[in-house]
Amino acid sequence: MLCVITVAVYFGAFFGTFHYDDSLTVLDNPHLESWQIFVGHLDHMVRPVLYATFLLDHWLYGTAPAGYHLLNVLLHLGSGLLIYRILTSVVSDDRSPVPFLTALVFLIHPIATETVTYISGRASGLMAFFYLLAFFFYIKASEQTENVERRRRHLSGAVASFLLSLGSKETAVTLPVILLLWDVVIRKLNGPSLRTVVLGRHLPFLIVLLFAAGWAWSHPRYHALAQFSLDIRPLWDNLLSELHATAYAVTLFFTPWNQSFDHDLPEFHSLFQWPLPADVLLLSVLAVVAIVSMRRLPLVAFGISWFFMHMLPTSLIPRNDLLSERNLYLPVIGLLLAIVSLGWHLVQWLLVIVRRPALVRIGSAVLATALIVVLCLFTYQRNLLYQDRFLLWSDAVAKSPNKARPHNNLGRAYALQGDWDRAIEEFRTAARLDPDFIIARQNLRDAYLHHVGR
Repeated sequence: MLCVITVAVYFGAFFGTFHYDDSLTVLDNPHLESWQIFVGHLDHMVRPVLYATFLLDHWLYGTAPAGYHLLNVLLHLGSGLLIYRILTSVVSDDRSPVPFLTALVFLIHPIATETVTYISGRASGLMAFFYLLAFFFYIKASEQTENVERRRRHLSGAVASFLLSLGSKETAVTLPVILLLWDVVIRKLNGPSLRTVVLGRHLPFLIVLLFAAGWAWSHPRYHALAQFSLDIRPLWDNLLSELHATAYAVTLFFTPWNQSFDHDLPEFHSLFQWPLPADVLLLSVLAVVAIVSMRRLPLVAFGISWFFMHMLPTSLIPRNDLLSERNLYLPVIGLLLAIVSLGWHLVQWLLVIVRRPALVRIGSAVLATALIVVLCLFTYQRNLLYQDRFLLWSDAVAKSPNKARPHNNLGRAYALQGDWDRAIEEFRTAARLDPDFIIARQNLRDAYLHHVGR
């Protein structure tokens, strides 16, 4: 059922085209011209696992986007199935729909469309798949209390998957902390038993992380990227701005009609700027819920902790965009787990206190079905936008009218259609909104010269 629904919802993704960074990442990337060139540049390449998949796609499909979309959808489906298997290993009640519903809503929620349908969004999807695969292998290793050889094989698979995840996207560094949270919150380990597990099973992941950090430190590209990040905005301003972005991400999960390919979020310079106090209150409430539910509802506590932990890397390091939906791909798994678990416990409580429990069962089933149908429709609609760059950037301009980049990219879409009057107007708007946006000014000049026949 998970496979069928996912393929049906994302069937429209196969008709999507290349967008935005896809030209630089895939179509015009000189490293993907041949295997020999790719291997020759491995010593100074970042995210080599990601680009290896693009190299394979380039070799198999050339410039046909449908083939690239195939792997993205398969990775998404694989991640959903791994979520289901991970949760079934800890949910002992056979009647509980928590594993199935968590995996299903993850697979059909429109928040994942930028990762799945945007070809360059594969970095998040590929990283998440190997991340969850490493997590799954670790759990299987923990279950092998007597068969030492099988436990070693599973642990080796977990470490190898962790390496592949790191080679896909750097935010995979959170895995050792997540494994510790799992053992403390879900498996309830403490004292000597926890120390034994940390020294025996967590240590290989920490060693891999240490070597990865050393490699990144010696890598010239990472030095350049780090310097670029530090020059974007002051760290304190970035932290305040990302607090708002994190709270906005929570609300975006419940309001998918506000999704956009290019969000326009404000920067903050003081903790007392509105709505930052409300954002801090929302995130504090989530943290309190996680602490309170630690003992009786461990899946809720683990899910909220998962969300915060996976939002941390993209929040601490300054980026041009305060929020990109593809960076929410892994964090929302925890949010989903917490919501579904709370919902299931609420239904169980109502079954006890309500005199007619059949009404509770019917009502909860109808509500769950309606929500699933609505999410499928939103995801289908988001996928339609990726079939044409004009649709995608028109939607972005409508939701971020005061941001220069959507106007510039919409102008480029008009230019490719030969509508030079509208292209010039969009380029002019982009240059007015951001006078330092050199690309928009160049596009405006070129469009005007082309329009007048020069």
